[in-house]
Amino acid sequence: MTAHRIAVVGDVTSVAGFRPLGFTVFPIERAEDAREVWPDVLRGDFGVVFVTEPVYAAIFDLVAETADEPIPAVTVIPAAGSAGGVGAAKLDRAIERALGTSVPQREEEE
Repeated sequence: MTAHRIAVVGDVTSVAGFRPLGFTVFPIERAEDAREVWPDVLRGDFGVVFVTEPVYAAIFDLVAETADEPIPAVTVIPAAGSAGGVGAAKLDRAIERALGTSVPQREEEE
């Protein structure tokens, strides 16, 4: 069994906390810069790649090209200071494809 590493691609602030955990980080200045580092990520021995939401929005077409491959598994995470949303929308689309219909969201009670 081969041990795979974990990578994180995103802005400097968002990825900084992952390096001490042993993850390989790809800090970028602008989300579009992820297009340049993505080939390096794919060449690495990464089983999981975390990308921040702005990065995912900039490279979703490149991520889609690897969607049928078992590795790397690409997971979208919120960027530092971000409210999120892209990851939830991606999950909603996957559920809709699997079920053939959308699942209504219920509001949380306070």
